[in-house]
Amino acid sequence: MRRFTESQQGKTHVYFLLILFINLAIFSVFVTGIVIGIRGYISDIKFTYEAVTCCGSICSRCFFTLHTLNAACTWICVIILFTGIGMAIYKVFLMLSWNYRFIRSLPPLSIENHPGLKKILHPAQLYKYLVLFDNSEIRYAFTAGLWQPKIYLSTGICSYLTAKELRTVILHETHHIKNKAPLRLFILQILCVLNFFLPINRRLLNLYSSVCEKAADDAAANISGEPLELASALLKLSKSHTLNALYSTVSFSGRGQRIIDDRIMRLLEPEVVPPCLGKTSSYLSCLLSLFIVVTICLSLFSEFFTSIDGIGCKTKVCHMIKCG
Repeated sequence: MRRFTESQQGKTHVYFLLILFINLAIFSVFVTGIVIGIRGYISDIKFTYEAVTCCGSICSRCFFTLHTLNAACTWICVIILFTGIGMAIYKVFLMLSWNYRFIRSLPPLSIENHPGLKKILHPAQLYKYLVLFDNSEIRYAFTAGLWQPKIYLSTGICSYLTAKELRTVILHETHHIKNKAPLRLFILQILCVLNFFLPINRRLLNLYSSVCEKAADDAAANISGEPLELASALLKLSKSHTLNALYSTVSFSGRGQRIIDDRIMRLLEPEVVPPCLGKTSSYLSCLLSLFIVVTICLSLFSEFFTSIDGIGCKTKVCHMIKCG
């Protein structure tokens, strides 16, 4: 099981670095292209205006040209950049405020009043990482906190799971804490919102979340030596319709019933390789993202490769036709 744990953890780092590199590279290209070419973009507006009004009125043949199209695409790229920045700022504010209000709404309880939970925590010295809150109706376990993450357990989940199952849940969440999973997921979500126009981001973020959960499953099963107890806990929680996690947390419940089923099968039959689903959609999202990136690059840097013909308005000749 240790080999599988290292494999999944390695994939987690790979996906994190891949998403980080792709989004920072695209954002750098955006900013660099706009900073270098801003004066040229302003000149393009002036040139386009002179071209379409050269004959004394708007010339449709001068308006619908490759040059005016390129100028329009350039300013669309500028709008996309600042839209992404605005959305990212709003996302940061929304996630931080929502998590703060949600955590503040949870009534904390003393672990000393729950001897069963205290017994589970004692050998691993997990007191400083765990917060127990009073809610017997929901069966909830999640990790929250960017700089000093905590494990939040509801009284409902403590009474619903057996001691061994609850221990595997806590070990699962402990792995998220050790790897700063909430902070990493927060960073990736902001970057994906910043470059909202890239279809590949959603696919990579889903893969990262899935691998992150599987790595935590493997770590919990390896430490506890009870993979069947973890699978049993997952099955119980999936049947109890546990609430989804907050945006900036990594939830024990995972994302979607299909992912939970996949995680359960891995714990029951670790040697069986699960089928790879969604390859076609992944390839299509890669190709579409590549097309978008190439289009953006051509729009931002095209002025370095194209020349602008002069406009002879005094002779009633625009850059396309002779005015009638």
